[in-house]
Amino acid sequence: MPLPRDARAPITLPMVGRTLLVNMTAWSAVAVMHAISAWSDAVQRGRSPSLGGMLYGYALAYAPLVLLGTVLYLLQARSMRPWRTAALVTVLFFPLEITYQAVLIVSESTAPLSGIVPAIRELPALILLLDLGVLLATNAVVYAVVAAQTRRREDALERALQEGSLRLRLALEQQRLQGLRAQLEPHFLHNALNAISGLIRNDDHALALTALQQLSRLLRYATTAVTKDRVPLAEEVAFLQEYLALQQLRFGSRLSVEYEGVAQIPDDLESPPLLLQPLAENAIRHGLERSDAPATVSLRVSEEPGCSILRVSNTVPRDAPPNPGLGVGLAALQARVDAAYRGRATFTTVASNDRFEVTLVLPHDADDD
Repeated sequence: MPLPRDARAPITLPMVGRTLLVNMTAWSAVAVMHAISAWSDAVQRGRSPSLGGMLYGYALAYAPLVLLGTVLYLLQARSMRPWRTAALVTVLFFPLEITYQAVLIVSESTAPLSGIVPAIRELPALILLLDLGVLLATNAVVYAVVAAQTRRREDALERALQEGSLRLRLALEQQRLQGLRAQLEPHFLHNALNAISGLIRNDDHALALTALQQLSRLLRYATTAVTKDRVPLAEEVAFLQEYLALQQLRFGSRLSVEYEGVAQIPDDLESPPLLLQPLAENAIRHGLERSDAPATVSLRVSEEPGCSILRVSNTVPRDAPPNPGLGVGLAALQARVDAAYRGRATFTTVASNDRFEVTLVLPHDADDD
């Protein structure tokens, strides 16, 4: 993807100075190596030319290429079509380069300036081809340098855009999760108080007092846990057990609770806070609160390599009418799981005639980046 013109390197005075210095250094090195090579050949042939004079002569010969390299770089750094720019500059520069070389030849002799044109005509074809080759090689090197620098800027821009997009997505997910948490806490409090109010309406004052003590413990955990991204899974299970014990005070023998595998949960396993309790609320709201029939809520925890599998199920009374509910619901709970694990966890529901089950598969390696 080519960079937009505004994203390409701007031409500034320091940039011109750096480019000119780099070209002077590079072509000076080429001139020095060429001069030393020519001087060494002359010495081997029995001549003794001045090395200083040869260095000066080759420096003059390569001087126009310093200007060419500088102009090519500056133009290609800003051009949207660098090959067209390079071709145009080369076409314009080649006759100027040939004329310059003829001027050098004439200046070394006693011929007048009018001899420049004859000197151009007398230039060997090999010299013309070498000059053209040098011009093309200069174009290729400059183009390669500009292409590499442009690619680095493109990569840096793409990384910056990706990082900005990831930060924005993370901020949105965190904001979304905070909103879901803000919904969850009053929802839990509403259902817990509803359980205690049922005991009070039935004049079960002793049980109501016990329930208030349980509610105090539940609220203490809930208000602390809701501010965290992760809590120990064992604490979540203990919170669920405490909540269901509170509901058993309300519904008595109508509510049966079953647990499997909860004693074997490792202490280092974590989950989002208040993950299981909304599932128990959902079971009670759509079952016991809508029917006089008994109901069973069960929690099964199992471990597989790299993940924990949580299954919360409940019986569904056949005579229970539908309950639209007022809480966050299963859809919002699934949204919390997706936000917390960034789509790496799975949340599935299965409904049959007399049972409803939610299965959560939570990866062990939390993705917090």
